[in-house]
Amino acid sequence: MSYFIDTKYLNLIGHRLPLFKKKKTDLWNCRCIVCGDSRTNKNKARGYFYRQRNDLYYKCHNCLASQHFGTFLKNIDSILYQQYVFERYATGENGPKAHTKAEEFVYQYEKVEFKPKPLIETVAQKLSELPDDNEAVQYCLTRGIPRSKFTELYYINSVRKIQVIAPEYTSIKTEEPRLLLPFYNEAGELTGVTMRALRGEHLRYIMIKLKDDEPLIFGMNNVNKEIPITIVEGPIDSLFVDNCVAVAGTGFSKIESLGLNKELITIVFDNQPRNIEVCRLVEKYINLNYKVFIWPCGIPEKDINDYVAGRGEIQQLIRENTYQGLMAQLKFTEWRNC
Repeated sequence: MSYFIDTKYLNLIGHRLPLFKKKKTDLWNCRCIVCGDSRTNKNKARGYFYRQRNDLYYKCHNCLASQHFGTFLKNIDSILYQQYVFERYATGENGPKAHTKAEEFVYQYEKVEFKPKPLIETVAQKLSELPDDNEAVQYCLTRGIPRSKFTELYYINSVRKIQVIAPEYTSIKTEEPRLLLPFYNEAGELTGVTMRALRGEHLRYIMIKLKDDEPLIFGMNNVNKEIPITIVEGPIDSLFVDNCVAVAGTGFSKIESLGLNKELITIVFDNQPRNIEVCRLVEKYINLNYKVFIWPCGIPEKDINDYVAGRGEIQQLIRENTYQGLMAQLKFTEWRNC
C-alpha cells in the first residue's frame, strides 16, 4: 500500500520535474532539480526514482543526492507532503485507522545536506579520479609528483572549456587537453588557474585570473602561517615541499601583501645563475634579509621539479643550503659564478 501511495504522489508532481518519464516498471527518470543536472547539455537527465521493497527512493547520478521519496516531496511541495503523510501513515493495509489529524503522526526523515559541485569541477576532472593511462596522470607520475597531491590537480580535456567559468578569455581558440592547477585564496575561493601543456605546445602555460583584486598565489588555501613556509616560483615545484606556496613566476613582490611572518619564510628561486632577472631578485631578497636557498654548484637541474624527477627528495637539500645575511651574499656570489 505504501508503494502505491508513493507512486500516486510521484505522478501528481511529475509535470513539475523536467524531462520526467517512466523508463520501465518501478523506474522513473528526470533532470535533477537538486543540482540542476548538466549546465551545458539540457537533455541530460540523471535523476531516478526506483523501488526498494515497499518504498520509493530518489537518486541523482550527477550530484549523488539520495533520499526517500517523502523527503523529496517535502522539498517540492510542503502542502502536498502533509496530505501524503496523512494518507501514507494514517491508513493501513486493511483500511483507515481511528486517527483523524495528520499532526498525530510524526515521521522522522533523515536530513540530507547537498554540497554544490566546486566551480573548477564544472570544466575539469580531478586527477585522483582518473585512470593511470590518462595523459595528465602519466605526466605527473613521470615528473615524480606524489599521488597524495592528485586531489589538488585537474585534467581539462579542452583548454577552451575554461571560458565556461572565465567567459572574458575569448582569445583562447585551441582545444588541446592540459594539466590544470587551481589557485585559491585563504578563504578557499577560486582566484585563477594555470594550465600546463601536455603535448609539447609552444605556449607551455596559460594563466587565467578570476579575481583582479587578489594576487595569484598557489597553495594559500593550505598553508600554515604559524610554522616555517617555503616560497617557490612554480606551482608544480611547490608540490614537493612541505608548507609551500608558489608565486607563479618571478612576482615575489606579492609575498609582502600576504601577512606572512618574515622570520618563517625561506625563498627558493630557480637554478638559473645566468638569468639576469633571477640573479637580481636573489640579491634583492638577500639584501632585505630574507632566508634564501642557494643552489650548490654542480647541480644542472634548473628547478625543483627537474631535480626531483631526476634525483628524488629535495627538502634536505633546501635545509642544508639556506642562508641569510653575509653568508647568503657569499654563497650567492659562488652560485652566480658556477
